[in-house]
Amino acid sequence: MWEKSYQEFASVESSVTTKVKGILQGTVIGQKNRKDVWDAADFVFPAQETNAFFIATTVIHTVNQTQSECAEDPNVSRNGIICNGRRDCARGDVAVNGVKTGRCVPWNSTVKTCEISAWCPLEVDEPPSAPLLSSYESLTVLVKNHVAFPKFGVKRRNILDSINQTYLETCRFHPSNHPFCPVFSIQDIVKLAGEDFMETATRGAIIGFGIQWNCDLDFNIDYCRPVYAFRRLDDKDDQIARGWNFRYSRRSVDHNGKDRRDLIKLWGIRFVFNVSGRAGRFSAVNFLLTIGSGIGLLGLASLVCEFLLLTCVRPPHRNDLIQHKFYKV
Repeated sequence: MWEKSYQEFASVESSVTTKVKGILQGTVIGQKNRKDVWDAADFVFPAQETNAFFIATTVIHTVNQTQSECAEDPNVSRNGIICNGRRDCARGDVAVNGVKTGRCVPWNSTVKTCEISAWCPLEVDEPPSAPLLSSYESLTVLVKNHVAFPKFGVKRRNILDSINQTYLETCRFHPSNHPFCPVFSIQDIVKLAGEDFMETATRGAIIGFGIQWNCDLDFNIDYCRPVYAFRRLDDKDDQIARGWNFRYSRRSVDHNGKDRRDLIKLWGIRFVFNVSGRAGRFSAVNFLLTIGSGIGLLGLASLVCEFLLLTCVRPPHRNDLIQHKFYKV
């Protein structure tokens, strides 16, 4: 009965969409360290993902790159970049950021590197020591989770029928006080995953956002409600390639018809949804099978007890047991 073997079950089918709101401000590397104000259209990239969303916490912006020649970055940690003359830079060899032209040129007053054909000027890749964007306390995400149990013809969503517009605009999820509020503070999600927000935001992370639906359809459908859980999926103690970052570009053509681009590198937190669960409903067939199995087990129990008694009890008590079990007529 505890396992509800008298019911038939169906797994959940699900979709998740999100809407992030809030304002960030801070310094963008590569933009003469200017102060910028970012809204959700800037720091949520891409605008929509399948069962996930990403929020940027640090940005390196390399502007106005063109296809030209420039010195390769000596900090790329690869042999064959620093040079003393042309013979160290074989023309056509692939470097990290481009293709070698065969010339050895100054990187600065003391170091020479192989010249490359690439998108120049090159990005100055400096891992952050702290998040460069701030005001994260303003960030919230509205999570809309639609689930279905097609076997039973049941559909539910995490914005419950009892929630009105006023509550939706003012509530924030809390495990005890507001367990069914679908609006989550980004800082609270990271905290509930057991992580320090500022440390997590510095190099980025992947946070698992669990939504579980376990529904007993023998009761009122209003009791079919979600349960949320959060945890960090990547390892914050990784020695190399720690956190989460990626690059993308915005390309354009100037008035002379020359291709230009802005290269943007983002560090941030990626939230990944995992929806699980099942629904159960009374089944007469399963109920009869369970009853039949129970009766069979009761009969088997008596046989097991008899075997143990006859095996474990020593004579002469064993003979007494046999005499009480069998009567001569």
